[in-house]
Amino acid sequence: MKLTYRDKIIAAIVLAFAVLLLGFFAAVRPKYNEIQDNKTKLAQKQTEKADIENKIKEIPGLQDGIRTTYKETGKKTEIFVAVDDVENPVAVDEYLQKLAEDNKVRIDNLQVKSATVGEIPFYFYKKEDDLKDARNAADINGNLQKQFNSTYAESIALSSAQAEKVLSTDYGVQIYGTRKNIWNYLNAIKKFDKALTVKSVSIPDASFGKNTLKDNGVNDWDGLNSEEVETMQVGDKTISNAQTAQIVITLYSVYEMDEPNVD
Repeated sequence: MKLTYRDKIIAAIVLAFAVLLLGFFAAVRPKYNEIQDNKTKLAQKQTEKADIENKIKEIPGLQDGIRTTYKETGKKTEIFVAVDDVENPVAVDEYLQKLAEDNKVRIDNLQVKSATVGEIPFYFYKKEDDLKDARNAADINGNLQKQFNSTYAESIALSSAQAEKVLSTDYGVQIYGTRKNIWNYLNAIKKFDKALTVKSVSIPDASFGKNTLKDNGVNDWDGLNSEEVETMQVGDKTISNAQTAQIVITLYSVYEMDEPNVD
């Protein structure tokens, strides 16, 4: 078909428009994709912003929680001997001297060992599961194991607990006093408000002559319960209600935690 001049003009205009339109879409499409990608990224950033703002709102509560935990930790560690005192015989003597004076015993010697890092042992009942295999064979639904775990929950939990490590120092204390006052001194140490354990007590004659009295037909002696030093002649032996005792005490200490900076 032969095109007229008018048709040619129209065809040329349509073709030019099509070329322009294709060029427009070719230029706009990447921008459109870029805009969609940026919208996705913007949504992600807005979510991240909201999360950060929520965390910022939580900061005052976390700060208060940290401060509270620090104060509570400080109260719990008050029972420990100060680190600066743990290897200082003079400081330790100050801890023990008042107890000696209150209970009328005399401290003749005090020896201090170097501090070491060790664990504080703790006692708990450990349940031996001797029937485990038989129980598992019958435990189709797991109820028997649940019952066992519930019954011995404390033992199971403590069996996996780790002993805490602290500074510890042994002190050898040599004291002189009557039987009654030495026992009172040991009881006072047990009630002392610092973390310690009595590791050993050595007395040459733990009966304070009572066995000698018994061997000589004497059933009792009032002097055994006296707070004042008394002696008694039994045959060719002189017994006394006072002796020198060697006591080894372990004192525990921890470093004081620095106050956390939460501002």
